[in-house]
Amino acid sequence: MAVIKMLIGKVKFNIWKKKNIVENYVDIGDIKMHYVMFGTGEPVILLHGGMVDHTSWFFQIKELAKHFRIIAPDTRAHGRTTDSDKPLSYQLFALDIYHLMEKIDIKKASFIGWSDGGCTSLVLGLEYPELVNKLVLIGTPYNISNYYPEIFEQFGNVDPNNLPKGYKFIKKAYEKVASNPDNWPNFLKKGMDMAMREPNFTLEQLKIIESPSLIIDGEKELLYPLKTIQEMTDAMPNARLELIPGGTHLALMEKPKQINQLIISFLKND
Repeated sequence: MAVIKMLIGKVKFNIWKKKNIVENYVDIGDIKMHYVMFGTGEPVILLHGGMVDHTSWFFQIKELAKHFRIIAPDTRAHGRTTDSDKPLSYQLFALDIYHLMEKIDIKKASFIGWSDGGCTSLVLGLEYPELVNKLVLIGTPYNISNYYPEIFEQFGNVDPNNLPKGYKFIKKAYEKVASNPDNWPNFLKKGMDMAMREPNFTLEQLKIIESPSLIIDGEKELLYPLKTIQEMTDAMPNARLELIPGGTHLALMEKPKQINQLIISFLKND
């Protein structure tokens, strides 16, 4: 039932997107970054999770665009954004966002990051605080030690020629939009290599992030124990935690109404 709900939601989003989209590419040094924009108002940048692209926000963009100017890029090597010979890292992703903001003349924004996008948002909060208004972190670990051992082990054992079911779906979506669909094996390897190295933030580092922050996770998160999310919340001086009943790592798709309400309230009023 949840899968059907997601598929219907994505179809509806794609119909709406065709009528409302502003999209473009910008040259950022060694890559060409694809991004889309919707709505007007205060800028909010959406940073998607690993191995997917900006369309993973299909339940959020339409609602958020009623209140904000939404900018949703495809991260380096993801979606329609090109790749380079550099290893992937959250620091590199954050630097790309810094240059994107320069190119489209955005001085400061709020960031909503899911999973890998949340890790990139943490880098922005640490290294580019002048760019950050507020942070919303969804399903975001702060250190590779957060993961359950069996989850971490999986990152090193993904075979591009014998993909688990979930990765087959990701591969198919990637090949539909990627600038070079044949780059999939290299893209997968680089993504898994990064997952074995990062994130590697410490609680002491997180104490430096002063931006008002909303941390969201599903109460049934399967990648890491929720105590690690509480540790992150406690370390960040202006953070609060919201757990989504019945939600998993995919809570933004499973419980979109609740998450959208939390985000809009936080960005507009808190």
